[in-house]
Amino acid sequence: MIRWASLVFFKLCLWLKVIGRENIPAKGAFIFAANHSSYLDPLIMSVSTRRPLYFITRIKLLSYPVIGWILKHANTIPVKNHGRDLSVIKDSLRVLDKGKSVAIFPEGTRVKDRKIHRAKLGVGMLVYKARVPVVPAYIEGTFDALPRRVRTFKRHPVKIYIGKPIDFTKECAGEQAKETYQRISDEIMRQIAELKRTNVILGQED
Repeated sequence: MIRWASLVFFKLCLWLKVIGRENIPAKGAFIFAANHSSYLDPLIMSVSTRRPLYFITRIKLLSYPVIGWILKHANTIPVKNHGRDLSVIKDSLRVLDKGKSVAIFPEGTRVKDRKIHRAKLGVGMLVYKARVPVVPAYIEGTFDALPRRVRTFKRHPVKIYIGKPIDFTKECAGEQAKETYQRISDEIMRQIAELKRTNVILGQED
Protein backbone atom coordinates (compact mmCIF):
# COMPACT_ATOMS: atom_id res chain seq x y z
CA MET A 1 0.00 0.00 0.00
CA ILE A 2 2.83 2.40 0.88
CA ARG A 3 4.60 1.57 -2.36
CA TRP A 4 1.58 2.23 -4.57
CA ALA A 5 0.64 5.36 -2.63
CA SER A 6 4.20 6.61 -3.10
CA LEU A 7 4.07 5.86 -6.82
CA VAL A 8 0.86 7.88 -7.25
CA PHE A 9 2.31 10.73 -5.17
CA PHE A 10 5.54 10.84 -7.16
CA LYS A 11 3.72 10.70 -10.48
CA LEU A 12 1.43 13.59 -9.54
CA CYS A 13 3.80 15.78 -7.52
CA LEU A 14 7.23 15.01 -8.96
CA TRP A 15 6.26 13.97 -12.50
CA LEU A 16 8.36 10.84 -11.95
CA LYS A 17 9.77 9.11 -15.03
CA VAL A 18 11.43 5.70 -14.81
CA ILE A 19 13.83 5.11 -17.71
CA GLY A 20 15.41 1.69 -18.23
CA ARG A 21 13.11 -0.40 -16.05
CA GLU A 22 13.56 -3.33 -18.42
CA ASN A 23 17.22 -3.52 -17.33
CA ILE A 24 16.19 -4.85 -13.92
CA PRO A 25 16.51 -8.68 -13.85
CA ALA A 26 13.14 -10.46 -13.84
CA LYS A 27 14.43 -13.02 -11.35
CA GLY A 28 17.45 -13.83 -9.25
CA ALA A 29 19.43 -11.77 -6.77
CA PHE A 30 20.97 -8.43 -7.69
CA ILE A 31 22.28 -5.29 -6.01
CA PHE A 32 20.54 -2.03 -6.97
CA ALA A 33 23.02 0.85 -6.56
CA ALA A 34 22.27 4.57 -6.93
CA ASN A 35 23.51 8.03 -6.00
CA HIS A 36 22.04 9.50 -2.81
CA SER A 37 21.16 13.12 -2.06
CA SER A 38 17.68 12.97 -0.51
CA TYR A 39 15.40 11.01 1.82
CA LEU A 40 13.23 10.51 -1.27
CA ASP A 41 15.79 8.28 -3.00
CA PRO A 42 14.87 4.95 -1.34
CA LEU A 43 11.20 5.44 -2.22
CA ILE A 44 12.10 6.41 -5.79
CA MET A 45 14.12 3.20 -6.13
CA SER A 46 11.33 1.15 -4.58
CA VAL A 47 8.64 2.35 -6.97
CA SER A 48 10.93 2.08 -10.01
CA THR A 49 10.78 -1.72 -9.92
CA ARG A 50 8.02 -4.25 -9.38
CA ARG A 51 10.44 -6.47 -7.47
CA PRO A 52 10.71 -6.10 -3.68
CA LEU A 53 13.89 -4.43 -2.46
CA TYR A 54 15.69 -4.69 0.86
CA PHE A 55 17.26 -1.44 2.07
CA ILE A 56 20.22 -0.97 4.39
CA THR A 57 18.93 1.50 6.99
CA ARG A 58 20.45 3.25 9.97
CA ILE A 59 18.86 1.74 13.05
CA LYS A 60 18.23 5.17 14.61
CA LEU A 61 15.76 5.95 11.81
CA LEU A 62 13.48 3.23 13.16
CA SER A 63 12.80 5.43 16.21
CA TYR A 64 11.48 8.36 14.14
CA PRO A 65 7.67 8.83 14.42
CA VAL A 66 6.56 8.48 10.79
CA ILE A 67 9.51 7.21 8.78
CA GLY A 68 10.30 4.73 11.56
CA TRP A 69 6.85 3.18 11.31
CA ILE A 70 7.20 2.88 7.53
CA LEU A 71 10.64 1.29 7.79
CA LYS A 72 9.49 -1.23 10.37
CA HIS A 73 6.86 -2.45 7.93
CA ALA A 74 9.23 -2.46 4.95
CA ASN A 75 12.15 -4.70 3.98
CA THR A 76 15.02 -3.22 5.97
CA ILE A 77 18.48 -4.37 6.99
CA PRO A 78 19.35 -2.20 10.01
CA VAL A 79 22.92 -1.06 10.50
CA LYS A 80 23.93 -0.24 14.08
CA ASN A 81 27.25 1.53 13.64
CA HIS A 82 27.35 3.24 10.26
CA GLY A 83 30.53 2.37 8.40
CA ARG A 84 31.78 -0.14 10.98
CA ASP A 85 28.97 -2.68 11.32
CA LEU A 86 30.13 -5.78 9.41
CA SER A 87 26.98 -7.64 10.44
CA VAL A 88 25.13 -5.67 7.75
CA ILE A 89 27.25 -7.45 5.12
CA LYS A 90 26.26 -10.84 6.56
CA ASP A 91 22.59 -9.86 6.75
CA SER A 92 22.68 -8.60 3.15
CA LEU A 93 24.33 -11.82 1.97
CA ARG A 94 21.57 -13.86 3.61
CA VAL A 95 18.97 -11.83 1.69
CA LEU A 96 20.85 -12.22 -1.61
CA ASP A 97 21.38 -15.96 -1.02
CA LYS A 98 17.59 -16.31 -1.07
CA GLY A 99 17.44 -14.80 -4.56
CA LYS A 100 16.19 -11.45 -3.33
CA SER A 101 17.52 -7.96 -4.04
CA VAL A 102 19.32 -5.36 -1.96
CA ALA A 103 19.29 -1.62 -2.68
CA ILE A 104 22.37 0.30 -1.61
CA PHE A 105 23.85 3.79 -1.84
CA PRO A 106 27.60 3.36 -2.51
CA GLU A 107 28.39 6.90 -1.30
CA GLY A 108 27.35 5.75 2.17
CA THR A 109 25.14 8.69 3.09
CA ARG A 110 23.21 11.59 1.57
CA VAL A 111 25.58 14.03 -0.13
CA LYS A 112 25.28 17.80 0.21
CA ASP A 113 25.21 18.67 -3.48
CA ARG A 114 24.32 17.29 -6.92
CA LYS A 115 27.80 15.86 -7.52
CA ILE A 116 28.71 12.19 -7.68
CA HIS A 117 31.00 11.35 -4.77
CA ARG A 118 33.43 8.49 -4.34
CA ALA A 119 31.93 5.23 -3.11
CA LYS A 120 32.85 3.54 0.14
CA LEU A 121 34.52 0.15 -0.14
CA GLY A 122 31.62 -1.57 1.68
CA VAL A 123 29.57 -2.01 -1.48
CA GLY A 124 32.59 -3.52 -3.21
CA MET A 125 33.00 -5.98 -0.36
CA LEU A 126 29.34 -6.97 -0.61
CA VAL A 127 29.60 -7.48 -4.39
CA TYR A 128 32.79 -9.52 -4.00
CA LYS A 129 31.22 -11.86 -1.47
CA ALA A 130 27.77 -12.07 -3.06
CA ARG A 131 28.89 -12.61 -6.68
CA VAL A 132 25.63 -11.14 -8.03
CA PRO A 133 25.09 -8.53 -10.77
CA VAL A 134 24.88 -4.85 -9.89
CA VAL A 135 22.24 -2.63 -11.51
CA PRO A 136 23.41 1.02 -11.50
CA ALA A 137 20.94 3.90 -11.41
CA TYR A 138 21.16 7.67 -11.48
CA ILE A 139 18.43 9.59 -9.65
CA GLU A 140 17.89 13.11 -10.94
CA GLY A 141 15.88 15.85 -9.24
CA THR A 142 15.46 14.63 -5.66
CA PHE A 143 18.16 17.03 -4.44
CA ASP A 144 16.00 19.90 -5.71
CA ALA A 145 12.80 18.40 -4.26
CA LEU A 146 14.14 17.60 -0.77
CA PRO A 147 17.89 18.12 -0.18
CA ARG A 148 19.76 17.24 2.97
CA ARG A 149 18.86 19.26 6.10
CA VAL A 150 15.84 20.81 4.41
CA ARG A 151 12.37 19.95 5.70
CA THR A 152 10.27 21.80 3.15
CA PHE A 153 9.24 19.65 0.22
CA LYS A 154 9.39 21.32 -3.20
CA ARG A 155 7.68 20.11 -6.37
CA HIS A 156 10.34 19.32 -8.91
CA PRO A 157 10.58 16.83 -11.81
CA VAL A 158 12.35 13.59 -10.88
CA LYS A 159 13.79 10.93 -13.16
CA ILE A 160 15.61 7.70 -12.46
CA TYR A 161 17.87 6.29 -15.17
CA ILE A 162 18.48 2.56 -14.74
CA GLY A 163 21.52 1.06 -16.44
CA LYS A 164 22.27 -2.45 -17.61
CA PRO A 165 23.47 -5.01 -15.01
CA ILE A 166 27.21 -5.04 -14.36
CA ASP A 167 28.97 -8.41 -14.18
CA PHE A 168 31.90 -8.36 -11.73
CA THR A 169 32.91 -12.02 -12.19
CA LYS A 170 36.39 -11.06 -13.39
CA GLU A 171 37.00 -8.61 -10.54
CA CYS A 172 35.72 -11.09 -7.96
CA ALA A 173 38.29 -13.64 -9.16
CA GLY A 174 41.04 -11.39 -7.87
CA GLU A 175 42.55 -11.13 -4.42
CA GLN A 176 40.22 -10.50 -1.50
CA ALA A 177 41.58 -7.16 -0.33
CA LYS A 178 40.53 -3.58 0.37
CA GLU A 179 42.01 -2.49 -2.95
CA THR A 180 39.81 -4.98 -4.80
CA TYR A 181 36.71 -3.87 -2.92
CA GLN A 182 37.45 -0.22 -3.68
CA ARG A 183 38.01 -0.91 -7.40
CA ILE A 184 34.59 -2.56 -7.60
CA SER A 185 33.00 0.35 -5.71
CA ASP A 186 34.71 2.88 -7.96
CA GLU A 187 33.50 1.11 -11.10
CA ILE A 188 29.91 1.15 -9.84
CA MET A 189 30.10 4.90 -9.22
CA ARG A 190 31.78 5.42 -12.60
CA GLN A 191 28.82 3.82 -14.33
CA ILE A 192 26.35 5.82 -12.23
CA ALA A 193 28.26 8.97 -13.18
CA GLU A 194 28.14 7.90 -16.83
CA LEU A 195 24.35 7.69 -16.64
CA LYS A 196 24.38 11.25 -15.32
CA ARG A 197 26.90 12.53 -17.88
CA THR A 198 25.31 11.13 -21.01
CA ASN A 199 21.71 11.32 -19.78
CA VAL A 200 21.08 8.43 -22.17
CA ILE A 201 17.51 7.11 -22.33
CA LEU A 202 17.94 3.37 -21.94
CA GLY A 203 14.32 2.31 -22.24
CA GLN A 204 10.71 3.34 -22.40
CA GLU A 205 9.51 6.19 -20.19
CA ASP A 206 6.67 5.10 -17.88
